[in-house]
Amino acid sequence: MGANAQTSVPTFTAGEILTAANMNISARTGVPVFATTVTRDAAFGGTGEKTLAQGQLCYLESTNKVQYYDGTAWANLGSMTNVTAFTASGTFTPPAGVTYAIAHITGGGGGIGAASSGAGGTSSVAFASGTVSATGGNLVNNANGPTSDGMAAGVANSGYGATRIGRTGLQVSAGGLAGNGAIIVAGAAVTPGVGITVTVGAGGAAGTDGAAGGSGYVWIEYQV
Repeated sequence: MGANAQTSVPTFTAGEILTAANMNISARTGVPVFATTVTRDAAFGGTGEKTLAQGQLCYLESTNKVQYYDGTAWANLGSMTNVTAFTASGTFTPPAGVTYAIAHITGGGGGIGAASSGAGGTSSVAFASGTVSATGGNLVNNANGPTSDGMAAGVANSGYGATRIGRTGLQVSAGGLAGNGAIIVAGAAVTPGVGITVTVGAGGAAGTDGAAGGSGYVWIEYQV
């Protein structure tokens, strides 16, 4: 702990004699300084300690952040929202001080063709509290015939299904458009420094004389 770190936030009673040490606890910095969130949480509400309430400030040495208490939880003062994007499967490791994250998840798009098309792959984020998944889009296996001029693949990391291009333009009737990947947004508690598995669903395979769906994507939002 640093020279200004505290382990309690005292409250004083009428008639109590205040020592120089008592006064220096708050006079050194103006706000309580704690080594970690553990010592911060233990410093309020005990015998002779201040009651934690809305508007309380503190400084954390572990993250070098000033925090405020909003009546329900602690939050960083002047926090910035960061995003980590995944265009392929990987691992998200929450930075120091990050205890909550929001995942935006899109599954892969379905493939299209006359036969042997594939469905889009599932994208997911494996939070400790449970895995959140977005299923891939449905395949189409009857996209052919005299009205078809060609097939268009879904764009990579779009989650869009492949399409059939007809002589009169884009066909969106049955057999003309494969399914897009599902979109899921969900948040959960995370542990700083503990990696979370992220899976990005592949686009569905192209069928006979067809085209593949676009792969999915995941992006994770958090505040630091």
